[in-house]
Amino acid sequence: MQSVGSLLILAVLIAAGFYLVSIFRDYAANDQETEVDVLANLREMHRKGDISDQEFRKIESITQGQVSGSQPSASSDSDDPSGETSPTSSNQ
Repeated sequence: MQSVGSLLILAVLIAAGFYLVSIFRDYAANDQETEVDVLANLREMHRKGDISDQEFRKIESITQGQVSGSQPSASSDSDDPSGETSPTSSNQ
């Protein structure tokens, strides 16, 4: 009888552990910035002069490459240094 009670307690503790881990994972997943937030922060840093035009273009192409699942293009050096348009936009 005592072993059945111990197994029941163990099962409850394992279930509670899985529940807590799932709550933490959901919280951590919702805490990530979106691509729009990242690019807005990057543009603000560029506007303030915290990063150079070349650094801005490089970081922007890497960020957009990670979001789209592709590697950043090597042609990012020909982009507008103002950073107002993204390398993948077609409305210039």
